[in-house]
Amino acid sequence: MNHSLLQFLKKANSLNSFKSIHSHLIISGTINSSDLILNKLLRIYSRLGAIDYGRKLFDEIPQPNEFLWTALIHGYVENYRYAEAFSMFVRMLSESVTPLNFTIASVLKALAREKRVKEGKGIYGFVLKSGFSFDLIVQNSVLDLFMRCGETDFARWAFDEMDEKDVVSWNTMVSGYGNNGRVDIARKLFDKMTERNVVSWTSLINGYIKSGNMVEARALFDRMPNKDLASRNVMVSGYLDAGDLVGARYVFEVMPFRGIETWNIMISGFCKAGEIEIAEELFNRMPDRNVVSWTTIMDGYIKSGNVDRARSLFDQMPKKNLISWSIMIGGYAKNGQPRNALELYKSFKEQGIKPDETFILGIISACSQLGILDTAESIIHDFSELSFFPNLRAVNSLIDMYAKCGSIERAKQVFEMAHQKDLLCYSTMIAAFANNGLGQDAISLFGEMQRANIIPDGVAFLGVLTACNHGGLVNEGKMYFKQMIDEYGIQPSEKHYACVVDLLGRSGCLAEAHNIIKNMPIAPHSAVWGALLAACRVHCNVQLAEIASAELFKIEPYNSGNYVLLSNTYAAAGLWDDVARVRKMVKERRVRKNRGSSWIDVGCTLHEFVMGDTSHSDSESMYFILDLLSEDMKILGYILDSEKTEV
Repeated sequence: MNHSLLQFLKKANSLNSFKSIHSHLIISGTINSSDLILNKLLRIYSRLGAIDYGRKLFDEIPQPNEFLWTALIHGYVENYRYAEAFSMFVRMLSESVTPLNFTIASVLKALAREKRVKEGKGIYGFVLKSGFSFDLIVQNSVLDLFMRCGETDFARWAFDEMDEKDVVSWNTMVSGYGNNGRVDIARKLFDKMTERNVVSWTSLINGYIKSGNMVEARALFDRMPNKDLASRNVMVSGYLDAGDLVGARYVFEVMPFRGIETWNIMISGFCKAGEIEIAEELFNRMPDRNVVSWTTIMDGYIKSGNVDRARSLFDQMPKKNLISWSIMIGGYAKNGQPRNALELYKSFKEQGIKPDETFILGIISACSQLGILDTAESIIHDFSELSFFPNLRAVNSLIDMYAKCGSIERAKQVFEMAHQKDLLCYSTMIAAFANNGLGQDAISLFGEMQRANIIPDGVAFLGVLTACNHGGLVNEGKMYFKQMIDEYGIQPSEKHYACVVDLLGRSGCLAEAHNIIKNMPIAPHSAVWGALLAACRVHCNVQLAEIASAELFKIEPYNSGNYVLLSNTYAAAGLWDDVARVRKMVKERRVRKNRGSSWIDVGCTLHEFVMGDTSHSDSESMYFILDLLSEDMKILGYILDSEKTEV
């Protein structure tokens, strides 16, 4: 009966069908008839990615033997639950169950993946005491552990102590030395090998690639007696990582056979190199595609700024997973299209896919850009059951979102809840205070960060400079700017210069601001000259306004805002002929005004408005109210001279 039952269990190809079989075994009372059946059940649960169900089964076994313990521990390892694998191994020893060689090999693999060298050395001591030091499987796992943890000398000592070595032992050492930047020693071991297989060659080739020596990697590849798909993929990846697209294309085109992974490597490499058209040409040539193929080319288009093409590919995907949705929604957010991100999120909710941290952060970014707090908190509430908020990356995103939505108190609460705040966490909160006009709070927090022995970077200094700028704290701003350069050796970026120029300009120190621009070690760009021009408009300095605008017209000749600022400066000074001249320039150069819009979130629905737009269903009522407000403003004396100054 057991034999036929085992054959039946092999046919279980889904979790639901397997759980039905498991239930039947419980009801019929045959589940405990054989340890072999229990072992098979544990391994199938592991294979189906349902190790938690396996653990429940294991906990119901009165006295599990070493094979059942091993099945569960191995299941944890195969499902990337390394900490739990080690914990179960410790419990196994505490219950005086003697492990198998395969048990120890599985635990060593778990520790190797987490680089837990201290625990690994403890297990190695157990290996020496318990007689497993002559077991080749265990010994090879020890070598792999220490090489992955960077303990090359310890691994070499263990290797030299081995009475018997097989090709796996040698390959582990060659690969380990290569991965740890010692390809010279890897080559010496490789040359000593009496038996080599395709893994031996590929490991050394990979070592040369990691060291940046593509010439030697190619020479070895050409000498290789038998090349498999993995070795060819390594060479293609190596050329792509080195930026040699021609070399990668040659190896790819002469390959006798290619797997989907090979095509995906090529597409990814050409996308990263900015050769998106060639990447799509390869994508179109693929005989078969998987989800990775679609998401890779889609991500390439998003990073190149062509979000529409990415969306077209997304809509064509035969099957979408969480990564696909994350890339597309995050792509909209990163490319300044938050409304499209939120619209797509509505479709995502209908799919029943459980989101992860990356996905949620993309949605938060979209809400931050739009400043729509109600929608943001509604989305956060949707995922409140996820253990995602203690993560510093999530904390920083939430602080940024609340600050941009105008809820600075909520941002501060999230900041204070964070444990072990890092530089980015402080910088985000400093910027939040600064952008919400709380300059003294930003300066105070910057000082607190320094007292916590966290060294500020350019981003942190930009935050405190912005705080000084918004608060009109000229002396403090000049002090921080000097401190950044002299004490921390940070070279100011264009943003730092623009902030300081704006600070000086707002306070009327136009000559000093202009002097800073003239002495910049880098060429001043639009943000710097724009800050000076805006200050000239406020303080009616026509001479400097003409200098700044002349530079801006060279850098961005079609930015209408620069023409408006210059025209308004002339108008404020009563130079109407110059106002007319600027208007003429705008017409001759065919400069178009930037499209402006505003929006409001009502009941988690976003309403956007553009000047002159009547597409909204309630536009007639809204324009009626606006007319009433306009009349009230005129009665109260609030009349703008926009008609006189407008370009």
